[in-house]
Amino acid sequence: MPTSVGRPVNRVEGVEKVTGRARYTADTPVGDVRYAALVQAEITHGRVTPESIAAAAARAAACAGVDYVLTPLNCPPLQVLPKDLTWDLPLERRPPLSDLTVQYAGQHMALVVADSPENAAQAASMMTFEYVELAPQLRAADVLSSPAIDDEPDDLIRHGVYRPDHFVKLADELLQDRRGAADAPSGTTVDASFRTPVNSHYPIELSATIAQWDSDHLTVYDTTRWITGERRVLAAYLGIPEDHVRIVSPLVGGAFGSKSFLWMHVVLCAVAARAVGRAVKLVLTRDQMFTSTGHRPRTEQRVSLVADSTGLIASTEHHTLTETSTVAHFCEPAGLSARFLYHSPRLDVTHTVARINSPTPCFMRGPGEAPGLFALEVAMDELACATGLDPVALRLRNVMDHDQTNGRTWSAAHLRQCYTTGAQRFGWEHRPAAPRSLRRDGVLVGFGMATATYPGRRMAAGCRVETGADGRVRFSAATHEVGTGVRTVMAQLAADTTGLPLSQVSFDSGDSAFPDAPYSGASQTTASVGSAVYAAALEWKRRRDAHESLNFTVTSGGAPEGGPASQSFGAHFCEVEVDEQIGRATVRRWVAVMDCGRVINPKLATNQVMGGITFGVGMALLEQVPHDPRTGKLIGEYYVPTHADVPDFDITFVDRPDPSLDPMGVRGIGEIGACGVPAAIANAIHHATGKRLRELPITLESLLEEHK
Repeated sequence: MPTSVGRPVNRVEGVEKVTGRARYTADTPVGDVRYAALVQAEITHGRVTPESIAAAAARAAACAGVDYVLTPLNCPPLQVLPKDLTWDLPLERRPPLSDLTVQYAGQHMALVVADSPENAAQAASMMTFEYVELAPQLRAADVLSSPAIDDEPDDLIRHGVYRPDHFVKLADELLQDRRGAADAPSGTTVDASFRTPVNSHYPIELSATIAQWDSDHLTVYDTTRWITGERRVLAAYLGIPEDHVRIVSPLVGGAFGSKSFLWMHVVLCAVAARAVGRAVKLVLTRDQMFTSTGHRPRTEQRVSLVADSTGLIASTEHHTLTETSTVAHFCEPAGLSARFLYHSPRLDVTHTVARINSPTPCFMRGPGEAPGLFALEVAMDELACATGLDPVALRLRNVMDHDQTNGRTWSAAHLRQCYTTGAQRFGWEHRPAAPRSLRRDGVLVGFGMATATYPGRRMAAGCRVETGADGRVRFSAATHEVGTGVRTVMAQLAADTTGLPLSQVSFDSGDSAFPDAPYSGASQTTASVGSAVYAAALEWKRRRDAHESLNFTVTSGGAPEGGPASQSFGAHFCEVEVDEQIGRATVRRWVAVMDCGRVINPKLATNQVMGGITFGVGMALLEQVPHDPRTGKLIGEYYVPTHADVPDFDITFVDRPDPSLDPMGVRGIGEIGACGVPAAIANAIHHATGKRLRELPITLESLLEEHK
């Protein structure tokens, strides 16, 4: 019997990628194509005068090679999305180019179509507008300190602050989490505030779209990881049937959340293609990626922990203030982990969202958990110091075997093993308790650790099976290859379940013509699409033995109702060097032990965790989107980790199946690697220097030696 699962199989598209033959959206060959360039708002809040739009459009239209200029004055009416698409997803309520108001710097104001990218960009640069500026609200503090502003009459533009009921459920916070005594009990207390900045996804591949009409049918090639949803949203904006839209996304070159949803430039590209009667191609610039495809919003978090004399936590409070745009919902759910991660009879977890004049934020790798665990896990390190306990011992004292908000036991949780195995592999026993105790080559050395966690998720998905005359079996689904090895893992699952050799099986993705699949995010693709592939492979085997047709489609449902809860856990341990003379922190060594269910491909799983940790290193030490505090416009540069910033890795997995989530016993890996990483680094820096740093990124200035 062939065995592919559990082997470090190379990516099936790996050779194409390293030889440059892999085809991404912008590489798609389309005949008779025109090129588009965006024109964006240069102010943060106000409105543009119609006279200046008309004049700017005339200037652009007169430029060489220009075919069409799309503005609010000639944009055909677009539909308002149904509420179910804008309430629980970061999709803009207001259709693009539907009015003359400006809600944020970088808002799309026009689209120019020309015979070359250069001519389109040149014409777009000629489109300058006159604005009537209004005072912007650029931070949550501005909203909280200002008089209330009425929402627009059509409810598409909203202001003020609110308690969210999306991503986090208000009923949970009001009814379930405020348990125990009204006031916090006495004991050893840590009460601290934490700040995280605006982060950008910054994928290698720029967002690109090619739109092409054939009569009343639209084909869109897009850098998306939500093929099925994008088809629905695009059809809703354009007011056409869903089955008249085809979305193709051959490969996605990184995303981290930025390509999980349909963005406004895709709609405008489709509108322009219909107007000019030709295919239209639009590739965003790197600058436009900061304003057009989402970001992780700022958070201000307050964490309060109370423990008894043995280190058992008696009370947990985690309060988050975050931001969204005036045209879409989004809440960074930073407090979710605090509800269940540690023993706490009393819980008080809240989220408050302020609507500001900024682009719409969205999910980013480890949404909620990445910034939330920074605050919670640094607070846990502080509590360990305050109680005199070792940081690992404190966490072991408070590990829970169930979700204390609802009483559901964990289906297959091995967090204790993550702690003990990680501590042993790292050499945690050699860590002296006192800060500033370790030095190497004239610089300070610190050891830090933190917990990682992320939910196990599964959604409904379909899979098609086609068997060729040569005996090769092709599986397909409208999922996405975002660089994580989805096609490889699905082929491994299909091969082992059918009993065929891996060379005789393939898996296709990236086309809405395939059976529906959920968006590739929230670490759910292997559990969701993998369940459909597994079911399809079993059905193929049954049909082969029964001599029935071997071409068919199956569907698989979502996560089972009730029963144990699926949650992934892990432990991060790191060694950091701090040179106080120049204010530099260098992460030298990293040990991570992950409990993510059954591991299908250890090579790909290890790469995923290594990438997540590197992502977290950037979040901790480098990344923040710099804005002018008065105008909200982008300034400066955005720094991300390079090979020189990557530590020596020791990644291991518990590798025990989770039978409650899916038949293969797998849980996702993409998000959890980044969760807890900034806290582990901050805790290591405290151990090295004695400085407790509660704001990201940790800057050069905060690490410099203090001269008295």
